[in-house]
Amino acid sequence: MKTLNVTIERNEDSFFAYVNKIDGCVAGGTNYNEVKENIQEMIDIFLEEDPELKAKYKDGYKLKFEVNLKSVFNLLPEVNISQLAKLGKINPGLLRQYVSGSKKASEAQTQRVMQAIDKLANKLESISLTS
Repeated sequence: MKTLNVTIERNEDSFFAYVNKIDGCVAGGTNYNEVKENIQEMIDIFLEEDPELKAKYKDGYKLKFEVNLKSVFNLLPEVNISQLAKLGKINPGLLRQYVSGSKKASEAQTQRVMQAIDKLANKLESISLTS
């Protein structure tokens, strides 16, 4: 079974993903889980429509997701990395390495970071300011 590396990045409006070994295989989504589902569908379409790719991956494949956390945090300069790490129970030094791009987060660590961001978003949504 072969591994396909999928890079996920974030821009102001959405997430997008691309497969490093399949030219043109890209997908977008409004959130992390949606873009993962959409890229899976695109891979399946590419494999179905391209006989060479179909033969190359006939024994199946597994996906390895790599999230460019630097692209995520470039959009969130207001976020205190130490406090987010605390919220997500992640080592702050390690999270800083992910954010700087000096270290790649595993899929499990990426999930933890995204869950911490979701927790922060939920906290912010629960605030109601009055005058």
